[in-house]
Amino acid sequence: MLTTVAFAALWISVASCGGGSSSNTSKGGSSPANNGATASRLHVVALGDSETTGSGDSTGVGWVGRYASLLQTKLGLKLSVSNLAQDGKTSGDLLSDLRNDANTRAQVQGAEIVLFGIGGADLNAGDDSFQAGKCRAEACYAPVLKSFARNFDASVAAVRELRGSQKTVLRSITQPNVLTGAEDVSPPFLRRISTRIGVYQARNANRAICRSMTKYDGRCIDVLHAFNGPAGTADAYKKGLLNHEDCCYPNAKGQQLMADLLLKTGLAPIR
Repeated sequence: MLTTVAFAALWISVASCGGGSSSNTSKGGSSPANNGATASRLHVVALGDSETTGSGDSTGVGWVGRYASLLQTKLGLKLSVSNLAQDGKTSGDLLSDLRNDANTRAQVQGAEIVLFGIGGADLNAGDDSFQAGKCRAEACYAPVLKSFARNFDASVAAVRELRGSQKTVLRSITQPNVLTGAEDVSPPFLRRISTRIGVYQARNANRAICRSMTKYDGRCIDVLHAFNGPAGTADAYKKGLLNHEDCCYPNAKGQQLMADLLLKTGLAPIR
């Protein structure tokens, strides 16, 4: 599955070679809602790249489907779910969709819960520069991560604008370090510094994601520490959270952990 250029996109650093079609699913809960504010059906929209399509999960459900299931079974909510994520989508592509794509805009306008999971595909540009010898290590990814931060912030702002004064739950996953433990399938330009680069990419992407979530009254989850420990350097493959065969995405266990962490963030401002 991996190519030399695509590897550093992985789950943080592997993006799919092409932009897949968006996946739209609907789920309905049968349990009664807990209060009047959630008595009606809530619409959930997921936005992102292959980290949000369910890649790596052998069931294909992914963290979006698992989170929706928890909202139904644990909180008794009635939901409809639209997963608009696409393999290979960059933060720039997402921003363009939020500004110009009629379907994306309509889905977001009608969504009480908006989920984000994006960033891996952006790193392809850094891979290209690093492999070509145009820069060294972190210097290749620094401008890419800065661009991602701007695009992500603008994307969350666009969602806020589309929703207007309506109450909206904004939640985002963040990135694990997927390079540690995947050295055997990594290209030569990453192999010797995989842990260093994996932590650098995740920390910078996550800082940008969580900063924007806080700015717009949303919440993020800390996937790096949940998967890779306090220093972000632990092997999440050995912990059974990442899929080495379908490298390098969270497996079913990892996807469920992310869903569990999202559930713990609550549903403010709806509740």
